[in-house]
Amino acid sequence: MPGADAAGPPRCVVAGAGVLGVCLAARLAEAGAEVTLLEQDQPGQAATRSSFAWLNSNDKAPRAYHDLNHAGIRAWEQLAGTLGGPAWYRPSGNLEWAASTPGRAELAARVRRLAGWGYPARLIGAAEAVALEPSLRLPRPAPEIAWFPGEGYLLTEAMVGHLLERATKHGVTVLTGTSGQVTDLEPGSAGGGPSVRTAAGQVTSADVVVCCAGTHVPHLAALAGAAGPIPLVPWAEPGAAAPGLVVQAGPMAAPGLTRMVHAPEVYLRPHAGGLVHLEAPDAAVDLHTPDEELRRWAGELLDRARQVTGGLDDAAVTGYRVCVRPMPADGQSIVGWLPGAPGVYVAVTHSGVTLGAHLAGLITAELLGSPATAELAPFRPGRFIAG
Repeated sequence: MPGADAAGPPRCVVAGAGVLGVCLAARLAEAGAEVTLLEQDQPGQAATRSSFAWLNSNDKAPRAYHDLNHAGIRAWEQLAGTLGGPAWYRPSGNLEWAASTPGRAELAARVRRLAGWGYPARLIGAAEAVALEPSLRLPRPAPEIAWFPGEGYLLTEAMVGHLLERATKHGVTVLTGTSGQVTDLEPGSAGGGPSVRTAAGQVTSADVVVCCAGTHVPHLAALAGAAGPIPLVPWAEPGAAAPGLVVQAGPMAAPGLTRMVHAPEVYLRPHAGGLVHLEAPDAAVDLHTPDEELRRWAGELLDRARQVTGGLDDAAVTGYRVCVRPMPADGQSIVGWLPGAPGVYVAVTHSGVTLGAHLAGLITAELLGSPATAELAPFRPGRFIAG
């Protein structure tokens, strides 16, 4: 670790307390590091709170990114096992079908490709699908349905709370609000390691600063004087593609929804409190969309969901919001030491929920002195720097 003090435990500042930051803070502390976790809001209240939270490597190319995400699914299974099977970990499986002939051909080809890579995936008939998820209302004639038994989801608020409690028990200091809002980031130098200043005026020196604050990572990298960009899909301006609409509806009638479902026009997963979480591929919203339009879209998603499951006939929309998703410009995670900023490490990914537990382990190993892992080689931030 650059600048580490051999006389004491390595000092790590983690900026951002979403799923990745909380997982990393806990893992570093368990490995013996002295960790400060900074969050300008409250832990887990940004993209993590609104995420579809789908654990998957369903259509994530190229092969290296698929393998990284498949390892991410296994990491959550392993972590859940060590924690006694927490209620927030839901290895439910996922059902998907397509409406058009080209869509069905693509889905069948994807299932064959994934199965060939050792990923649990197969096509099933309507009877088996309804046996797996009795609440389904399938179109007639029913198409073949893809069944991905190894996939699942997390209840993210409960997960963040649990892991944050685990982190603090291992000595992690958590600072929020102005005390957790980074306003300056000085990289390391020959005289010592990096340091951060917060909006409250507090300066914290460290051996390493890890920036995993989602859409704020490019700004933090610029503060640190990075040699190149951390490019994300635009998210703030009108028409930006990164924001997405998330809707909660319910209550669901018994037996409720037990598995994830990707229907052609709406995606569903069970949510806490007898609710269901809904998203749609064509819900074009952004941070500037008027509330009236958001409310219209929320009602539209519920109507679509009623066509897919019988459990929502008497349900109502209980909430909706625009989720700003941190999406690297090339679709691949960005993980590694920040060129031009000694002692500063970055980690930003659109697959944060799937990858959180696995990346936390890989990053911890690198920060605490293990050789760079080949698994992360395709995802280093230096790929965006010409020459």
